[in-house]
Amino acid sequence: MARKLIFPIFLIFTSLLVRGQGCSDAGACSVDILDFNSDEKKQTRKVTLSFDQSFGLGEKFIFISQSTLGVQYKITPSTRAELRVPYIFTYGNLGYTYGVGDLILSLSQDFFKEKNFQLTGIFGSRIKTNNSDLWFNGLPLPMAYQTSLGTYDLIAGLQYARMKWNFYFAYQHPFGRNENEYLVPENETDPNQQYFESAYLKRGDDLYARVRYNLKLKSSGSFIFTLLAIYRVQKSEIIKNDVNTILDGTNGFTLNLGATYTKPIKNDRQLSFQLAFPVIDRKYRADGLTRNIVISVRISNL
Repeated sequence: MARKLIFPIFLIFTSLLVRGQGCSDAGACSVDILDFNSDEKKQTRKVTLSFDQSFGLGEKFIFISQSTLGVQYKITPSTRAELRVPYIFTYGNLGYTYGVGDLILSLSQDFFKEKNFQLTGIFGSRIKTNNSDLWFNGLPLPMAYQTSLGTYDLIAGLQYARMKWNFYFAYQHPFGRNENEYLVPENETDPNQQYFESAYLKRGDDLYARVRYNLKLKSSGSFIFTLLAIYRVQKSEIIKNDVNTILDGTNGFTLNLGATYTKPIKNDRQLSFQLAFPVIDRKYRADGLTRNIVISVRISNL
């Protein structure tokens, strides 16, 4: 068993030494209902609750805390609905914000499901809770501080799971612009006070591909190793000086790695610890989704 763990652990910690600039998941990989789980007790539950607490470092090392309550409801044995409600707190050198983040609402349908095989489709949405227009001390804040992306998004995905492997593909499309007003002040010369400009941001679409490997331990618990690739299809746009401006470097490829340790606890509950970080990211990240590292803990089957 120890030998089997050597390569994944080496991969994870070696990647920490690579300077990555951040995750860029705008919602599609937050749809927890797609996580393949062969736990029969969980599969028979009508309602499942989960709670996640994560801490991350964003652009300019902004501290970001996110507490998320998830509710899954089994409509039929093969159809499930889920709602995820996050509460976000940010703190950085421009100020702080807090509030309810965007809601993630999804519906999944199993097309095929056997003991060691599952094919699932999903349709979901990201529902904005504000217009990304929060200010601090009389000044507009960049997207890195916002608790919402400020748009309504649609998500469509497909998951294939077999034995220890899980493959997930999704597409996410945002509608319209948000109402963020941040542009770098003309008199600001300190690079540490200059953030990616995001006034009236129009994000591009995202294409997701995720691979997971589940390594069960001889003792109770398991490790899940994750490789997540995100491709921003179009360049993002902002409005600057009343002119629509296309931002070079906002499209392209992002690659993230993650490791999760999960163990069963009392009353059929599960406790999970996760570490995730990027190794490749886009040059210009106006959406504020930058994460240099994320550490989270989760309890499910509440």
